[in-house]
Amino acid sequence: MTADKPGNDGQDREGDDVARLHQAGDEAYRRLVEGVLDYAIFLLTPSGRIATWNAGARRIKGYEADEIIGRHFSVFYTQPDIDAAWPDEELKLAREHGRFEDEGWRVRRDGSTFWANVVITAIKHADGDLLGYAKVTRDLTARMEQERERRRMAELVEESRRMTEFIAVLSHEIRNPLAPLTNVLSLLDRETLSPRATWCVEVASKQVRQINRLVEDLLDVSRVTTGKVRLTMTPLELGEVVREAVEGMRPAAEAREHRLQATWPTQPLAVTGDRTRLIQLVSNLLSNAIKFTPPGGTIALTLRRDDDAAVITVVDNGIGMTAQTLAHAFEPFSQGEEHARGHGAHGAHGGLGLGLALVRSIAELHGGGAAAHSAGSGQGASVSVRLPLSADPLADEPAHAMK
Repeated sequence: MTADKPGNDGQDREGDDVARLHQAGDEAYRRLVEGVLDYAIFLLTPSGRIATWNAGARRIKGYEADEIIGRHFSVFYTQPDIDAAWPDEELKLAREHGRFEDEGWRVRRDGSTFWANVVITAIKHADGDLLGYAKVTRDLTARMEQERERRRMAELVEESRRMTEFIAVLSHEIRNPLAPLTNVLSLLDRETLSPRATWCVEVASKQVRQINRLVEDLLDVSRVTTGKVRLTMTPLELGEVVREAVEGMRPAAEAREHRLQATWPTQPLAVTGDRTRLIQLVSNLLSNAIKFTPPGGTIALTLRRDDDAAVITVVDNGIGMTAQTLAHAFEPFSQGEEHARGHGAHGAHGGLGLGLALVRSIAELHGGGAAAHSAGSGQGASVSVRLPLSADPLADEPAHAMK
């Protein structure tokens, strides 16, 4: 008996230590749960009334502890769920299976709703009697919005792909009958016709050329957006490219009685690029300015160096752009409403709003970018393109100015 006492005393002391440890652990666990902010964690009585409340529950649901403890947890559910007795069904499923998990809309104190992940766990005594439930709620609204945005973007990408394919097919279908029309009009142009017939042939030829240009723009947009554009990258002197584009667009400017000016620096600007596409880029810049400037306007093109980039800027005193138009200036099919209204005042502009879209796409394919500026409607506009410079192996050339 005496020999056993030290052992018994040691076991008693160890049992007391374990009990104190459990008590301290329970207290630490309780404080930990009460301080959690990302999850609403609380206990329910067997009938579903709220027995405890933590900081996360207060943050997510908006209730203070003294406002909510004692109330039935169905207060967090939407009216359709309450009418369907879904809160009681959740408790029943948790009681039968030990645990139940669900996602759905829940209601905050202010009446707003949020998308929640809910886990309800049945708490039972060792003999199986139900003591209550532990309920954990997580606000998944942000995740759901991200998923919704991801799906929306995927749908937009798919819609854009289908539209691009449709445009490509449509463009080819339109272009096919244009070739024989062009040939017939060319043959008629060689015939001796009456003045009225000659005028008819000229009008038809002009419209066929316009349709051809629109079809080519559509095909270019299709190629760019599907990544099918193939660039032939070679060392170029950008000033030469600009000069060629300016001379190509001069007849169009003169037809509208515009004054077209172009200047570039003394030093040559070396770039690596596709000559044909860069001429198209500059031509589209000028075409856009010519189109949206009233007859007799002024269009100025400037080529300059800015650190390690070349900047091409086209400024006009045309009808300008509003803030809304500027925000969508480089999007396909985005001619501004004020541009459409300008048809009566300044002549038909034509086009599908593809010019600046192609400008930006070509610039980006060359590692650059594009930007547009305008003080507002009727205040003219400027469009700039930045292109990265390459090592300059070219000899100095004198500055050029064309008027």
